[in-house]
Amino acid sequence: MMDSFEPPLVITAISDPDFEGLVSSALFTQGWSVVARALDFSELQRAVAINSGSKLLVIFSTDLPGATAIDLNEISKVNTLVFGFSDEIGSDRGFANISPRPRSPEELLLVILENVRATNSRAPLIHAPLNISAQVIAIGGVRHSTGTTTFAINVAQELALLGSQTLLIDANFQAPALATLLDLRHLAEDSKWREVSPRFSALELTQEKLESFDDLIKEAGEFFEKIVIDLGSVTHLASEISDRRWSAKIKIWASRNANDFCLASNSELLSQKALEDFSQSAGKLSLKPKLHLLKVQPPLKQSLTSKKLDLGLPKFQTSWSLPWDPRSCQSAITERTSLFQVAERGALRKEICTIAQVLGGKSAK
Repeated sequence: MMDSFEPPLVITAISDPDFEGLVSSALFTQGWSVVARALDFSELQRAVAINSGSKLLVIFSTDLPGATAIDLNEISKVNTLVFGFSDEIGSDRGFANISPRPRSPEELLLVILENVRATNSRAPLIHAPLNISAQVIAIGGVRHSTGTTTFAINVAQELALLGSQTLLIDANFQAPALATLLDLRHLAEDSKWREVSPRFSALELTQEKLESFDDLIKEAGEFFEKIVIDLGSVTHLASEISDRRWSAKIKIWASRNANDFCLASNSELLSQKALEDFSQSAGKLSLKPKLHLLKVQPPLKQSLTSKKLDLGLPKFQTSWSLPWDPRSCQSAITERTSLFQVAERGALRKEICTIAQVLGGKSAK
C-alpha cells in the first residue's frame, strides 16, 4: 500500500481499453479494488448505484460515450470522488478540472493519490499554477546535514548577483534555518517575502501560508525571475508523494513543477546508500524537473568541474563536486550572511557561482 488510509473502491469509466488497463493495473498493484469497468455512462450509473453504500472513486475519460459534465456532477456526492482524464488526443471536451493522461503508472498514481488524499485531510492540496514564468529550482538533501541550506542560500545569492530577481523559500519545516542564518528576525510572521539585498528576497513557508500557496507562488512568479526552494531532507520523497501531512505538500508540488531539482549528498556510507535509493525511486516517479547532483567532497578528493554522470546514476543530468571549505561556511554563519560577503574568492563560493551560471543560463557580469 502506498498510503495509510483506507482506499476507496474504484470504478473506471474509460472507453480506451489501453488506458483503462493502465489505470486498473496500476491501482491493483497498490492493493486498490476496481469493482466495475463501465464502457458508457449508463453502465457507470448502474455501477455507482450498486456500490452506493461504499466510498467510491470514479475515474473517467472525457470520451466516455453518453457522458456530459452535468451527468458527472450529479454522480459526484459525499462518498464519491469523480476524477477525469482527457481523451486520447488530449481534449477535455468541455469538462472542468480535467488532467492530461499520465505517461507512466507511477505518474498516474501520483496524480490520483494527490486528489484522493486531499479529500481525506484538512491540509490543502497544492495545485500547479498554469502560468508561472519564473524558473523554479528545488534543493533537497538525501539525508539531514548535507549542506542543503548552505547551498540554497548561496546559489540564490549568486543568481541575484547575476542580475535575476530571486526569491529563496525556506520550506524545511522540520528545521527552518533561513531566518537565523541571514539574521531575518520573525521572518515566519511575514505574510509574503522580505528583501535581503538587491534582487534577493526570502520567505519562510508555514502551514498557514500553504493554505494560499497557489496565489502566493503565482504572485511570486510574476515578480521574480528565479525561485529557489530549500526542501530540507528528501530521503523519503517517494513515500511522501502519498503522504497526507501538510508538510509534504511543497515537496509534492516541487517534484511536479520545478524546472530543476538539486540533490545534495556527501561521501558518507549512509548518504551514498540514500543516494542510490533516491535515484531508483526518482525513475519510478517520473519526476518532471531536471535532476542535478551536488556532492560535498572531503579534502584532496574534490573536482571543481561539472560533468555528466556515468556512475550508474543515469537519472542525474549533471554532477557538481563542492569543495570542502568549513572555514568559509563558519564565517558566513557567524556573520549571518552569504559566502560572497565573507569569502568572495574562496573555492566553494566560486564553484557555487559557476553552478548558478549554469542553472540560471547566464554568464558572470
